Amino acid sequence: MPISPEQGGVPEVREVGKNRERLLELEGEGKYVFHGSLEDIDTLEPQQAHRENKETGEMEKDGDPAVFGTPHADLAIFRALTNSKLPDSRSSFGTDDEGKLQFSATKNILDEAEKKIGKIYVLDKDNFEDDERGMESRSEVKNTPIEVIEVTTDDLSPDVQVIEE
Repeated sequence: MPISPEQGGVPEVREVGKNRERLLELEGEGKYVFHGSLEDIDTLEPQQAHRENKETGEMEKDGDPAVFGTPHADLAIFRALTNSKLPDSRSSFGTDDEGKLQFSATKNILDEAEKKIGKIYVLDKDNFEDDERGMESRSEVKNTPIEVIEVTTDDLSPDVQVIEE
């Protein structure tokens, strides 16, 4: 394990490629949450989340400002690579009746993801509280990554389904 930034080290940045296996190993340890992004981030700061009010269509604040992560490495990889504002595009994730993660995205999002390099920020789980569904974790304090692992579409879960447009 690399020396943490708090101990005077810098986060280790792994090379692009088959890094899903490393992330799944870290997930299995149960000590980390993961934040996926395309951005280079030294310290993750609490941000205000918003969600659409289904009745009014207006965007509203969603809870207190927080750093968001997930205990699921595959979800962080998916979010890092498929978070898109393309027209006529959709992506979604959730779980089936047995709790297995499910992912779907339109073909144009998956095609765009081929050109991206995502970054998965590995964060100390002790700083986070999980939501009741176990999909999201929130922290109201700044978080410095323990490790940064770059991912490509080669690292996406093989279970991503293509949404027919």
